[in-house]
Amino acid sequence: MHMVQTECMLVTCASVPDLDPDDRTLLSRLEQRGIRTSIGVWSDPSVDWSRPALCILRSTWDYHVRYARFIGWLEHDVPPAVLRNDPVQVRWSADKRYLAKLSSSGVPVVPTSFVNRGSALDLQSLANSRGWTSVVIKPSRGAAGCGVLHVGGSGDTFERGQEHLNRLIETQDILVQPYLDSVRLYGERALVFFHNNFSHAVIKKPFDTLLAVSADRSMRVTPTPEEISVASAALRVVPGRPLYARVDLLHGNAGEVFVNEVELIEPALYLRLNENAAGAFADAIEAEIRSSSRVEAAAN
Repeated sequence: MHMVQTECMLVTCASVPDLDPDDRTLLSRLEQRGIRTSIGVWSDPSVDWSRPALCILRSTWDYHVRYARFIGWLEHDVPPAVLRNDPVQVRWSADKRYLAKLSSSGVPVVPTSFVNRGSALDLQSLANSRGWTSVVIKPSRGAAGCGVLHVGGSGDTFERGQEHLNRLIETQDILVQPYLDSVRLYGERALVFFHNNFSHAVIKKPFDTLLAVSADRSMRVTPTPEEISVASAALRVVPGRPLYARVDLLHGNAGEVFVNEVELIEPALYLRLNENAAGAFADAIEAEIRSSSRVEAAAN
């Protein structure tokens, strides 16, 4: 007997097995279109990842703390042809050293010092050498503010920052960046794209967490043409054309636009803050399913 194929699976993690509210909005929109949609927890060994025509990474929020297992799943469990974003894009986005690749391609990024795992680094000396009075320490591989610390100014002292850095650097590469006043005064802009087409933007709250994202503390905003241009330039450096992307931007003290992050794995897309966003995402998914069906038909 022929088994009916699930056309689309939204991939989540065990802590949110029923999806984030934003993704439930997407699921509803897909089902309204007649697209059979299911939910799969990426770490669940009972899921048959060969069944869906498309597996879309959404709420896989624990991937960075179970990275080796996640990469094993990526490489061995789920067919790469059905995964979106695809494995190449996922690996590219998983390590924030991509900021160096963006910079070498002419894309303006937040000034960053990359520090290798196991290195000895004096945080105060680094800050002094770069003229930074306040810094942000973050893991090179991480998500949702995990391991991120603001040091200096009205935040934590450099002594505490050094202790935090020393703990992180024992097991992973880290980034040190200046704390930009625009985070507080102008806000971090998160620009959302589907198939590299700009959809909408929001102002993120400083050091947004998963809980803050789920609580919709951010608000919609209209980006400037320069912000859209810089975000689009960053996406041109990404391998291929991602199904979805979120580019986070900050402004420098002189008003220049910097890329802070390019999120291609499990970013919050703030679909409920834009009435057209879920439809635009569903359009892109539908186009991917049609493309996959044509490839399969040609192969047969």
